Amino acid sequence: MSDELERQRVKTNNKLWTATALINELDKVYQAHWDYFTAGAELVITDTYQANVQVFTQAGYSEQEAEKFIRDAVKVAKKARDDYEQKTGKHNYVAGTVGPYGAYLADGNEYRGDYELSELEYLAFHLPRLRQILAEKPDLIALETQPKLEMNH
Repeated sequence: MSDELERQRVKTNNKLWTATALINELDKVYQAHWDYFTAGAELVITDTYQANVQVFTQAGYSEQEAEKFIRDAVKVAKKARDDYEQKTGKHNYVAGTVGPYGAYLADGNEYRGDYELSELEYLAFHLPRLRQILAEKPDLIALETQPKLEMNH
């Protein structure tokens, strides 16, 4: 997503990263999905890796606006998929993507996992985004760049 959006001159060098396009450049997110389908992709991921309620509220948006941005990410991916199918007859898929807590920190932690949260803190972080993604019914969920798996028994 980042390569395609940057190619379209979306400024992603900020805490929102590619999610910045969900605010007022949905046409470019649509185009990125369309370009991937045209190139032969059978599945696209939604622009929600970095899109979480917390990052949007930190950027000055309300929770309701944040939830709308997340839902729009799934809607635009499904629209590109459906439009492509209508044009070509080929059915493709949309994965609602969930990035790690570390991506929210915007300091490389998505690869290292240098953070410790309780189970409740992880749930409080991930559930608001996941609920919005699931409400729009993607074909599947993709959990991206999850550097930690802790088993506390």
